[in-house]
Amino acid sequence: MTASPLAFDVCNNYAAAHGFENVDVLLERIIYGEDRFNALVIIDELTEELEKVLISRFQFPVEILTLERYRDENGKRFYRFEPFLSDVTTPVVEGKPGLTPIDPSELDTIVVPAREDGFQEVFLAEDRWYSIRIHSSMLPKIRFIAAYRVAPESAITHFAPVASIEQWKDTSKYVVNFTRPADRLGPLRLVHDGQVKAPQGPRYTSKARLIEAKSLDDVF
Repeated sequence: MTASPLAFDVCNNYAAAHGFENVDVLLERIIYGEDRFNALVIIDELTEELEKVLISRFQFPVEILTLERYRDENGKRFYRFEPFLSDVTTPVVEGKPGLTPIDPSELDTIVVPAREDGFQEVFLAEDRWYSIRIHSSMLPKIRFIAAYRVAPESAITHFAPVASIEQWKDTSKYVVNFTRPADRLGPLRLVHDGQVKAPQGPRYTSKARLIEAKSLDDVF
């Protein structure tokens, strides 16, 4: 019996809503399934040094969830954390209706924001992009990379197939190496007063959605 019946009920409801027979089956799929987590670290404070160690020491993906705990004067508990893969959801402009979210199983493309000098000197000239923060569980899924060129371009203009993803130097970030020089795409421009905000960091989508898109509103 779990120490928190409420927490168990939440997990049980999630399992039922997503087609799992019970919580045991859900856990088995998480641990042994094709897209399983190999390790999940839950910690109240994550230093850069610890993150580097977790990435460099293990030969399997390590997901890290920072869970901050608080208690008010009445003893009520509060928890603060960033939901897993929160950057997969569409960054909707306040007051605008959201777009249909992408099924996580379809994600195969990472979109990175790039300033013009870095885009020309690295993305195009070196056929790679580095110092990217990527969810470890996304590493085996990523097959393509696309560049969102920040203002004044404000558009996705190129994408490339991915040859490999490696740890970037002695950091907790990664370098994405391309199979070949990037191809032109679009441009898929940021829509003024549209539903999607300009990416401030890496985001995930699918190549199919990227190819079919007419603007940035259609990508995520």
